[in-house]
Amino acid sequence: MDWFILSIVLLGVLITAIGISFLRRFIHTTRSQYRQYLPAVRIINLSTMKAEDTITLTPELENVGPGVAYDCLLQLSGWDGNFSVKAFYPKGPRYQTHSIPIVLGPNAPIRTKPLSRCYVRLAYRDCWEQRYECWYPVVQSSNVNSRLYTVHIDLTHPEFTEPQPSVSTMWTLLRRRPAHQ
Repeated sequence: MDWFILSIVLLGVLITAIGISFLRRFIHTTRSQYRQYLPAVRIINLSTMKAEDTITLTPELENVGPGVAYDCLLQLSGWDGNFSVKAFYPKGPRYQTHSIPIVLGPNAPIRTKPLSRCYVRLAYRDCWEQRYECWYPVVQSSNVNSRLYTVHIDLTHPEFTEPQPSVSTMWTLLRRRPAHQ
C-alpha cells in the first residue's frame, strides 16, 4: 500500500513539473513574440543653433525597436508647433530617421516666461493601437545678456509611459490581427 501512495505522489510531482515546464515555455515564447512588434521611438541626437534671438533645436528621431510605430507625434511645452508622422519604421528596407527643426523665436512662450514643467513629449502607437509616450525634461535657464530664457533638452533622463499587458493579453493580441496590417 505504501508503494502505491508513493507512486501516486511521484506521478503527481512529475505531471506538475511537466506542466510548469510547458507553462514557462509558453510564457517565454509569448513574451518574445510580443516584443517583436514593439516600437521604441527615441531622440538619438540633438543639435542646437543660435542666431541672434532665435534658437533652433533639431532633435533627430529614430525607431530603435523592432516594430513599426504609428501616429508618431512630437510636442514641446511652450512651442506652438508639433511634428507628426503616420508610420515610423525600424531598421530595414523602409527605415529612416527624422530631424525636426523647432524654431523658438523671441516671442515663444518657453523663451519669455518660466514654465513650471517643461517637457518634450514623444507619443506613438503600436500595431494594436496601444499608446506609448516618452517625456524628455526641458530646462529653462536665464540668459544674463537678454531677457529671454535659453532652452536645454535633457536626453539622459527620459520618462516612459508604456503599456504593461499580462501574458494572457499579449497572447490575445498576438492571435488578433494587428490594426495596421
